[in-house]
Amino acid sequence: MQTLMPKLRQKLLPLCIIWLALHASCVSALEKPKQTKPLRIAVAANFAPALKILLAEMPKKDAIDLQIISAATGTLYLQIKHGAPFDLFLSADSSRPELLEQEQLIIADSRKTYAYGQIALWSATRPLSSLSELNHYSGRLAIANPDTAPYGKAAQQALQKLLLWPQVKNKLITGININQTFQQVRSKAVPFGIVAYSQLAINKYQGIIIPPEYYQPIAQQLVIVKSSQQVKLAQRISDFILQASNQEKLVPLGYLPIQSLQKNSQVNTQYD
Repeated sequence: MQTLMPKLRQKLLPLCIIWLALHASCVSALEKPKQTKPLRIAVAANFAPALKILLAEMPKKDAIDLQIISAATGTLYLQIKHGAPFDLFLSADSSRPELLEQEQLIIADSRKTYAYGQIALWSATRPLSSLSELNHYSGRLAIANPDTAPYGKAAQQALQKLLLWPQVKNKLITGININQTFQQVRSKAVPFGIVAYSQLAINKYQGIIIPPEYYQPIAQQLVIVKSSQQVKLAQRISDFILQASNQEKLVPLGYLPIQSLQKNSQVNTQYD
């Protein structure tokens, strides 16, 4: 019997090692479930280029299956409201995320400001030296619709701050959104326009940045959609975008990082 025991141990030991290895792999698989479908990110068209640049530097990005869907904020909002299978929504404003929160369509406490938009005066037909050129300009001016587009509302506020609203309001060409306004100026159909500075930065065009104290902050917010089945991964993407190091990368892309207005709370208090 004693001579049999060592032989039995020799036979059982490899089996035990195999069992332990299989058990460990099963536990690992349970702890880190494999994606069965892509994480769908709905992003406002104006931020889509910046988002792709940020996500390109995300650690272990090749192990994550992402799908980016870009469109107008209003369109994406309606799609989410009607059950579109998005996981994360990056809006060009704060009003649509607030509405989704009120409608209980997002994960609690997931609504965060991820960037502040900027506006700029731009012409594709001539170089501009300063905002004062608007004082003597009598032609058409393109802006996004102030009633529906956050960048259009900011343009109106800036023109009011410059005391130019009365002389330009009857000569405005209003786009449905800021992308349409950009195309109106880019095509030279309208000589002057107030566009998103990010559009100029991405395309390497030169314009005159309008000081942020001239208009209410354009807070662009993100939310995690309540119907998402990949909440942890969506939260990971959200946290990555909000990291201070990534926020600084937004500056050359035409946006103000969230820390910039947190440190300067006096900005635009006249509109609060």
